[in-house]
Amino acid sequence: MDQQTLQENREREWVRRLFEQKGIDPLDVKSLKCPAPDVGVSLSDGRCLAIEVTEVLAGEYARRNARKKEIQQAQQAAGGIGWMFTRPANALDVACRIEAKVGKDYHVPNGHQLHLLLAAGTFEHGALPSTLLLYISIPELNQLTHSMLERSRYQHVYLHLQLGRGLYEWNRGDRWHEIHSPCLRHAAEHHTASASPLSD
Repeated sequence: MDQQTLQENREREWVRRLFEQKGIDPLDVKSLKCPAPDVGVSLSDGRCLAIEVTEVLAGEYARRNARKKEIQQAQQAAGGIGWMFTRPANALDVACRIEAKVGKDYHVPNGHQLHLLLAAGTFEHGALPSTLLLYISIPELNQLTHSMLERSRYQHVYLHLQLGRGLYEWNRGDRWHEIHSPCLRHAAEHHTASASPLSD
């Protein structure tokens, strides 16, 4: 399976996890072709969504604003590239991801609402559950990102901490608000189940 197919599979899976968290069963979830957003979703209420999907990784803000030598030193001190996946992401990392997306020129299919999904704490990278809770606050998120999002074409933005099942949403009326608090116990249970060998 090539990298493009793997990435499309991940994006669809992250979208499915988002709607599972929201208690919604989409009629259809499919990959869209560039320059459209990543994933198209059809809902039972008749709405069609075009969702841009991106992953929030810890340390993105630091990597973007530090010199290459400093980053290499930090990686070596922390034991290699894996340091990125064993630290909690923060609001500055979220803001970096949003900044990278708000200026993108999307071709949104007719009749579709444009949404953004920020996937954090994804299962794919196997991070320890104790490190996956996003240490952020709603006021901090609003301070760093609301003005960017208000100028963007996004109608809804979701920040989904998958392993801890934390879910935050932004829209123009309510700004950022919490839908589900992250749960360390749920994260630990899922991590333990994933690490257990399969029975015969």
